[in-house]
Parts: sequence; C-alpha cells; structure tokens
Amino acid sequence: MRINTLLIALFCSLQALVAQDRISSPKLYLNIVVDQLRTDFLYEFSGLYGEGGFKRLLSGGRVYPNAYYAFENIDRASATATLSTGTNPYVNGIVGERWLDRNTLRTVSCVEDRKYKGVYSISPFAPTKLKAITITDEIKRASRGRALVCSIAPDEDAAILLGGHAADIVLWKNNSAGYWSSSSYYGLYPQWAADFNKQVQGCAVKWEPLFATTDYDNFGEAAPEPFLYSYDGKNKVKEYKTTACINDEVTELALSFLRSTEAGKDDVTDCLSITYYAGNVNGKPMEERPLEVQDIYARLDRNISTLLKELDGSIGLENVVISFSSTGYVMESGDGGAKYRLPSGTIYMERALALLNVYLSAIFGKADYVEGVNGAQLYFNNRLIEKMKIDKKEIISRSIEFLKSLDGVEEVFTIYNLSGTLSPELQYAKNGYNASCSGDVWLRLLPGWKIAESTLSETNEVYRTPVMFPIVIFGQGVEPRVVEEMTPANILAAEMARLLHIRRPNDNCLRIYR
Repeated sequence: MRINTLLIALFCSLQALVAQDRISSPKLYLNIVVDQLRTDFLYEFSGLYGEGGFKRLLSGGRVYPNAYYAFENIDRASATATLSTGTNPYVNGIVGERWLDRNTLRTVSCVEDRKYKGVYSISPFAPTKLKAITITDEIKRASRGRALVCSIAPDEDAAILLGGHAADIVLWKNNSAGYWSSSSYYGLYPQWAADFNKQVQGCAVKWEPLFATTDYDNFGEAAPEPFLYSYDGKNKVKEYKTTACINDEVTELALSFLRSTEAGKDDVTDCLSITYYAGNVNGKPMEERPLEVQDIYARLDRNISTLLKELDGSIGLENVVISFSSTGYVMESGDGGAKYRLPSGTIYMERALALLNVYLSAIFGKADYVEGVNGAQLYFNNRLIEKMKIDKKEIISRSIEFLKSLDGVEEVFTIYNLSGTLSPELQYAKNGYNASCSGDVWLRLLPGWKIAESTLSETNEVYRTPVMFPIVIFGQGVEPRVVEEMTPANILAAEMARLLHIRRPNDNCLRIYR
C-alpha cells in the first residue's frame, strides 16, 4: 500500500513538472535579423535612441556583443542560413546569395526553384537548396504542425532561409512592382498581406531625417545638410530597400501579421522572423552618407520599440522570447584605398580565367579547362578533364601555382588542401565551402583588394568586410547579462532550442558553456 502511495505521489509530481514546463513555453518567438548591423555603431549611436527599443533589449537581455561567423565570404544568405540552422555553409549548403550552376554555367539564386511559381512575382523561389533543418522547422515539428511560422524580409533569400522548409507564410518585396511577394511552395497567399499590398503601392513617398541634423554628431563632423530622398526610375525598389523606409514597411507588415492572425494567442509557440537593413545607402560609401547611416539606426530603434510595445500589449512580453542578431558584414567602398594611397587593387576574374586557361593549355594541351567564375571562385570543366584523362589533382596543383602569382592573391584554396586535420585558419576556409555549389578553386585576397567579374565594369565587385555584431536574447526565461567572449553565430540556434524546449536543428552540435 505504501509503495502504491509513493508511486502515485511520484506520478503526480511528474505530471506537475510536465504541466509547469508546458506553461513556461513562450507563446511567440520573435526572431529579428538586421542585415549589416554592427556592434560598434549600435553602441556609438545610442544618443539617438529612446528607452523602448535597443536600450530595452540591451539592458534586459543576454547580450553577446562580440559575435562572428566562422567562415569566409559572408553575405546576407550565408549568414542567414547559419543563424537559422546553427550550421556553416559546409553543412547547410548556402555558400552565398548566388553561385554558378555547373550544368548550365548560369548564375543561380540560392533560393531559386523552377518547380514553383511566384505569387505577386514572376520569379520561382523555394527553400529546397537549404540542406539543413532550421529552428523554425523544429518549432513546427515539436508542435505537430500547429505552430504558425511567418518570415518577412526585404529580399527573398533572407525571408526564405529564415522561414525554413516548413513555414506557413514567407513574404519579400519584389524588385519590379514593389509588391510583397511569395511562392506557390507556401500555399495560399494570406488575405491580410494582399490587403497590405493595396495600401503600399510600391515605395514610400520620401525619406528625410528623423531628428534635427545637429543631433547626428557621432562621427564628429559639423552639422550636415539634411537629405530628402524620393523613389522613381527603373531601380527605385532596389534603392528603396537600402534605406530606413524599408524597415518602417517591414514593421508595418509584421504588425499586420500579429493583428490579423492567432499568433501568440494560445499555448503553442508561434514564430515571426523579420529582417531589417542597416547597411549603406544605395551602395554609397558610409563616409559620404554619415547622416543617413545614423538615421537608419535611429529609425530602427523606433521600429524595435513599436514591435515591443505591440507585443507587450497584445501577448505580454513575459510570454515572448526574442532574438536579435545581424549578418555580420558590411559592404565597403571599392575606391577608397586608391584615393588615400592605401594598399588596394582589383582582380578581374574574366581575365584571370583566360590567362589560367592559356597557362594550362601550354602544359596539358589546348583546351578551356576552367569554364566559369563566380566571385572569387573558379569552376573547372570536369567532363573535359576526365575525357582527356588528366589527373585533376595535378591540374589543380598547377592552377594554384599560377593563381598565387597574381597580384592581390593572399591564398588559394581547394578541397584537396582542406582535408584531414586542419588548423583553425584552414577550418575557417573549409566551413564556407560546399561541394554541391562551390568552385573547385577559390581565392583569398590581400586586405584592400576586391574582385570584379567583368573586365568592362566593376558592378559585380565582391568587397565585403566581416565585422563584430551583437546577438541579444531577451524575454521569457532569460537572465540579463553581458557575455564578452568571442561568440560564434551558431550559438543562436542552440540557445533558442533550449529556451523553446525543442530539440536543436540537425547538425547543430556546438557545445554551449554557461
């Protein structure tokens, strides 16, 4: 009798713990990623912020101010995929926004899939090239499909990669008419988004400073002239998406989602992922647009404050967990080095390809052994090499010798020298490689050098600089503190899985030390 009583008591205790765990699960996970936001600017511009946005997150959350990506050639897509999966491109398959398709020698988008149709767009997109499971996929799986998952971003790659494979709603602003678009992959387009498209009609009318220009003094310059931008012409949407206006619009669309759906209204954890922009304006160097850059951060602070206020009123921030992070790079000006007599230069990849083919032809017989380039990567004609019965390792070795002799090349990598036990530096290079889409050989340039794919222009230049960025985790179950150590971006998926009481995405095996 006594044993039965003890068993019943133990069973009741376990049931109480299970119930308590269910109650403690957040009702909503808000995932905010800001393209090109950097830690130094976030703190430097704090005089422009109110109390309800950045300051609230930084003071009330767990803050990792020195986060980084553990691979090379970071861009918006590779960073976003890493945040959402907790894995590097070597595993998740997203090495960049675009790469060369070996079968067609056509540059393709990382989210292109012609089996699907665009909605409010003619472009076919889907997450099928993403090889790893995302934290949002695990949210759907843990809830047996009941969780509502929505992702909103200015560009399709960020929206789709943050949404994952199992998202319900994924929206991005297309570059033609400026409508918020989606894909047939996600099923029916939501009516609230269609209503929003009717209201927006392309781009905002204008963008001008939020405050008096004398308030924007973080770079020590004299009070600059106020700016006023309006948007028209062929590339107006692309230009618009590099301004503070796109962040205002993303916020409004996010509010429409929260007010028009049942997200956060029950005990199932739903997810809203949104992407903002904090980079340079229309590709102009930051030094030429200091007022605009500061205004982007100031307005972004207001956007964050608006979202937090909405969630506090409708769901209660005590029922929400929020992550805030960045893509961890900035687009740099391509001409500043020469202007100030700094070490710099340009490698024209078309020219390098042609010269390499001439060099290899002199050794192995006349042929086009390298058939394409994309950024700093070269793609070899594997069918030709096999047909001519040439040892590929030998032709790669000869190519490395030649490419290392080019001005501006610091190192040349190939999968053959990235196998076995690697140094941290070589592992860093390997993490950004994936056999399905990376080139056979890729270059690391000296500081200050850039890539131009065309010899006629430098419009396709590759000149991204990694920067330290913050990861902030805020809300239910999070104790405020600052972690000053260098922190890999992979930590975010692991930490969110812990807070949401779900398993980590597959291959996210990073050990977390608390």
